[in-house]
Amino acid sequence: MPLSVPISYGDLFEFLQDYRQQFGRLEYTAAVSDAAVTGDDATVLVQVPVMDERIQLRASVLEAAAGQVKLQLFADDEGLGQLEGFYRFVGQIVEQMLVSGRFKVVGQWEDGAAPILMGGGTASAPVSTSPVSEYPDPVTLGPAERTGNSTLDELTELLMELYQGGANGVIEFKSEDGRRLAYVKKGGIVQFINDPVIEEECLGALLNRAGRIDKDQLNRSLQMMSDTGEKQGQCLIEIGVLTFPQLVMSLMTQAEIVARNVLSAVEGTWGWWPLSTLPNSIVTPPMKTPGFLFGFYKKHFGTVPRDELERRTSLVMDKYCVLDGSVNWGDMRLKKVEARFMEILGGKSWRFREVFTVSNLGRGTTEQILLALLDMGMLKIVEDEDQSQIEERLREQLSRKLMYMRDQNPFEVLEAHWTARTDQVQSAYDRMHKEYENFAKGAALPADVEQLRVDILSCLDEAYTALKTTGTRQETRKKFYEPMQHDFSADLLFRQGEMLMVRARWEDALDNFERAIELMPQEGKYRKFAEMARKQQGGRLTD
Repeated sequence: MPLSVPISYGDLFEFLQDYRQQFGRLEYTAAVSDAAVTGDDATVLVQVPVMDERIQLRASVLEAAAGQVKLQLFADDEGLGQLEGFYRFVGQIVEQMLVSGRFKVVGQWEDGAAPILMGGGTASAPVSTSPVSEYPDPVTLGPAERTGNSTLDELTELLMELYQGGANGVIEFKSEDGRRLAYVKKGGIVQFINDPVIEEECLGALLNRAGRIDKDQLNRSLQMMSDTGEKQGQCLIEIGVLTFPQLVMSLMTQAEIVARNVLSAVEGTWGWWPLSTLPNSIVTPPMKTPGFLFGFYKKHFGTVPRDELERRTSLVMDKYCVLDGSVNWGDMRLKKVEARFMEILGGKSWRFREVFTVSNLGRGTTEQILLALLDMGMLKIVEDEDQSQIEERLREQLSRKLMYMRDQNPFEVLEAHWTARTDQVQSAYDRMHKEYENFAKGAALPADVEQLRVDILSCLDEAYTALKTTGTRQETRKKFYEPMQHDFSADLLFRQGEMLMVRARWEDALDNFERAIELMPQEGKYRKFAEMARKQQGGRLTD
């Protein structure tokens, strides 16, 4: 059956951001627990706040890596049309609310427009737009729970701990330039307030420097701020420079820019105050801390002198690397080649020097990533390869594979496409069987780990039995795939076969036609074209 990818948004603005960055481009990258291969069909199930129904999208797998897939969405899909209509509808409502003048850009109510509460009373008077009254200030919160010096190591440790704990609260950074307040939601920074104001970190200045608005538009927004007391984001919306979703994206970028400046500072102190909640006026989604720090450190190590890099790496060259698996890799914002590198790095215990020989990246890039992971606390260096750790890793790897297999249909067990024929099934079985027959290079395994390996081989044999002949494959497909899927895929294979005939690729065309015949035996057109391709090819492919 098709790969199922459930997506549930707890925050409307997370959906708006995702739609702009992924759905609107007919792509979606997601973490998955099931194994997938390129070309697999997929069903994406999207749950969005306010929408009563779960939206179903058709997709196919463009790329697949361990635990992650990149999907191609279908432009003509009815579900995608529903999402697009909802996205545009929400954008129009928000813009109309802002244009009406009754609402602040941060979502606050104007005087006299307070909503009725569920209990029957009215909401309290609106909060002032000044930073002190609108957001919790450490000055009013008592002693900090934690304090420290603003070194890169300390701040990295702090941000990663807050991320892993999903914390809410405020961090105060103090230096000779003043102080910055960073508001943290669900473990990620959502907004900064500077005291005093740092002009080059203001939203308008950043947009102007990026070429998003010109000097005249910047000055108009500043004048409107002075006249009305509104925030600059709302002013930029009212003069028609930004839409509300664009404002949210700009605020996310602003938060990352200020965070980089904080990490780059050489002196100062910090304090942390946990909070149960943050003001509803903060609409920016939480910053993905691991991805932000990963990008920061890669860039940082690209500027470190060569002799310093060599000094650091020389101390650990003959020690072993242990990758921390507790981080959500989806928050790392990895490129495809970086995701592949992480697979390699986590696949077994490598000596530090060995990583460079097996890496799919250049030596310089590999070095930057390794040092970034080290300083983020995501890579540990140990003196010796611990046998118990090796066995535990093998145990976890086999347990996870066996768990997946027991939830998969025979095609998925063999990692073969569901339209595969005898030759493809045989090839997939031989490859998978060899992998687990020679697992751990034939090393002696603990009894429980060995039993997992034997159980996996048994699953492979069962799947092969269900797929090794045309008749059994057809019966298996009927159990797991709907007739409409048979019809759709057969037609797609046929059309691809026609294109292959135009290119005189007769053997490939014949394979496509015969796969289509196996899906829809009663369709005479497929047999006719298969015969044409067979004559041109000069032979018959084995069934």
